[in-house]
Formats: sequence, structure tokens, C-alpha cells
Amino acid sequence: MSSQSQSSLSSQSLSSQAQGAFRVEPSATAAGLGAPGRAGGPALAVDIGGTKIAAAIVDADGTIVATARRPVPVPVHRPAEDHPGGCTPGRGAGGSAEEVFGALRDCIGAVLAAAEVTADAVAGVGCGCAGPMQWPAGEVSPLNIPSWQAFPLRTRLRELFPGRPVLVHNDGVALVAGEHWAGAGRGVRNLLAVTVSTGVGGGLVLGDRLFHGTSGNAGHIGHVPVDVDGPDCPCGGRGCVEALASGPRTVHRARAAGWTPADGQPADGHTLAAAAAAGDEIARRELARAGTAVGAGLAASASLLDLEAAVVAGGFAQSGPIFWDALLAGFERHAGLAFVRRMRIGRSDDPARVALRGAAAFVLAPERYGWPD
Repeated sequence: MSSQSQSSLSSQSLSSQAQGAFRVEPSATAAGLGAPGRAGGPALAVDIGGTKIAAAIVDADGTIVATARRPVPVPVHRPAEDHPGGCTPGRGAGGSAEEVFGALRDCIGAVLAAAEVTADAVAGVGCGCAGPMQWPAGEVSPLNIPSWQAFPLRTRLRELFPGRPVLVHNDGVALVAGEHWAGAGRGVRNLLAVTVSTGVGGGLVLGDRLFHGTSGNAGHIGHVPVDVDGPDCPCGGRGCVEALASGPRTVHRARAAGWTPADGQPADGHTLAAAAAAGDEIARRELARAGTAVGAGLAASASLLDLEAAVVAGGFAQSGPIFWDALLAGFERHAGLAFVRRMRIGRSDDPARVALRGAAAFVLAPERYGWPD
């Protein structure tokens, strides 16, 4: 693949030599984003995952003015082998609903201070949060934040920013909005963004606009079944992409098959990927199985939705060529129809910042990415 063909989503699916690394470099100001910003100042963008909280102040042209990051104060996890999901939350120091929200409030305060912006100067708040959730009410129950069960996140954020629009959606939805507005998916009318990490999630842009579905869960590729006889999934189903491809689930399978991390190394996705790269056969096999599952899920999604492109992000998706070669091979194996095979697959250039831009786009580009407040 030429360097030119790796630079945008106009290329075909990635070659194995590219290792899934199809790079797009947005300009510093993300010029030419197209959608006019909402008048009244910058947006506060928030991204809440299973282990971290990030916030940013984002200008109407997509420029990230300042960022802040805090860990989610969740209980300490026991080793992956103790639980088929890869980790079992205990009730350690921290992690109550109010402690988690306190970390979020602290992160917001830090980014406002860094940008020298007051709360009443922001145009609104856009937030992507791990799910599941009740949308558009913004009541969240993230699987990896056990103390937040039906937590009224949108209501609590509105208390911090009275009179401002506050829009809360799944983190996969924020990712696809950001990729479409300011990332690798610019100019793509029908786009799927996928994140492969502690869980597997996603979001959809169809017809050049964010697509929510009936309950706001459209694009949730993690719970597309790809193996009818596969393992149980935390969602209650069986053989889902997430059950086969998430980092914790893949580590658990490897441990069950006899893989042991080197002395002093944690049993996590980073260590597993390093072991695979070093030639460990169990690690290589399980990492490839994860990639194959994601590829099959992409083929299923393309078959259903006739997509132009998919962008893949997430920490576990950065596991290297073994994962990516298997992903592409899995897609090719299951993409039987010509229109399915035409879907292009790329890797997110900068998923952390793109997801923040996507959350900001809920507020700053409402005609494509927003919904009634």
C-alpha cells in the first residue's frame, strides 16, 4: 500500500503490511470541519470510560484549548483469572457513586481553570460515557463503574451548568461523531466507529448524520453475535463480539489455556500483546481469535447497513499486527458479497482527542450530531 493510500478513508481496506495503521492527521485547528459552531462560546467535552475521566474545552472550529484527566476511583480489581469477564470489582477504597462524580467534578474544574474559562461562558456540555444508559435522559449504568447504577449523570451535570444544554450519549457514539466531524471519517456518509478495550462498543453515522436508533444504542457492535456456540457475554447473550474480543475476556481465555505473564508483569492486555509479539503461542492464538471476532462483527455490520467505512479504536485494538491481520482476515472471510467487501477499514488516528471532539460536536454542530436538549 502506498503512503498516499494510507492517508485517508478513500483507500481500500488496510493491507496486513500496514498493520491496521491508516493514519489521518487533522490540522491543529481542524480547519474545514464544515458544520458551523453554536454561538456563545466553546463547549465543555467529557469522556467517561471504565478507568478514566477526561475533559476538554473545545472551540467552535474543533480546536482543543485545554484538557484534563483523572482516574475513575473504582475498587481494586482481583486478577483476571478470578472472573470470566477478566476482572471482578471488589469494594475497595473509593468508588462510591458520589466519589466517582466528585472525580468528574474535579476534572471539569481543572480543565476550566487550565483554559481560563468560567462555567457560565461555555456554550454547553457534551458527554460520552460508557454504557448502558437511558438515552436521552442520560441515566447511566456503566458496567465498569458498578456504583453508577441508573446514575442521573445528565441531571447532575445540568446542576453544574444551569441554563446550558447538556447532552449525554454512549462513548462509542461520541467516538463516531468525532471521527466524522474531525477525524478519519470526514467526508464519509455512512460510517461505523468501533472501540475495542475493556468492552467493545460503537456508534453510527448514516446519511451524514448521527444515527441513534430507537433507544440510542444503534451501532453497539460489541453485542452482535459472531459465534452461536461461543462464551457467555456480560450482556446476557452468547458469542457476542465483546465476549470474544474485549481485552479482559481475551486475557482470561489465555490464562485458562495456560498463559502466564512474566514475573512482576500484570495479567492484562498490554502484557498479553507483548507476549504474542515475542512468540508465545497461546498469546498469539487468543489475540488472533479476538481480532477475528471483530472482523466478523464488521462484516455483519456492513452486510446489514451497507457501510462505506469503519474506524477502529480502543486500547486493545492497538495490540499490533497479530490482532490486525486477524481482524482483516476475519472480515474478508465473512464478507461474501461485493458491497460488503467494499467497506473500508481504518484505525483511529487519535481516539482520545477524537472522542472529546465528538462529545463537543453534540453541542457545537447540532444539525448533524445533536438532538433536542
